[in-house]
Amino acid sequence: MILETERLYLRYLEEADALRMSEYRSKPEVAQYQSWTSYSQDDAKRRIQQCQLIKTMNQPKTDYHLSFVLKEENKMIGDLFVEVVNRKIFVLGYTLDSAYWSQGYATEIVTAFCDYMKNEQKFKKVLCYVYNDNVRSKKLLRRLHFVKFDESYYYDDDEGYMKKL
Repeated sequence: MILETERLYLRYLEEADALRMSEYRSKPEVAQYQSWTSYSQDDAKRRIQQCQLIKTMNQPKTDYHLSFVLKEENKMIGDLFVEVVNRKIFVLGYTLDSAYWSQGYATEIVTAFCDYMKNEQKFKKVLCYVYNDNVRSKKLLRRLHFVKFDESYYYDDDEGYMKKL
């Protein structure tokens, strides 16, 4: 386990997560704001295997996913994407099963993870990229004191948000 909040814990992905990851990532309302339209169990297995090769959370030029789990049910309800840009900056993405939207889980895990990356890994800044029409996610980021700084260099329809840690 990497960290724990009141209702969640964050851990490394495990091979047993592939089915669950595929289930919520394949929901149309979840995939709508992602770079995929469907996410097979094989896709999940491949990504989990890639992530298991990562040995440290602060190695520049690496990216990985982490699983966040609802403690009460011991159920994976989402994942975090982390791309380490350099020793001071990381990019964060989050995917949450739509069955758990509007219950504060994304706020809880993003806040805790940013605190962890600041205090334990010594990062200074976090970036997030969000589709223009993803109103919920943009609201979340603004509530957590992220500031829009640019349009994405990845996709034409993204906005970039930044927070100093």
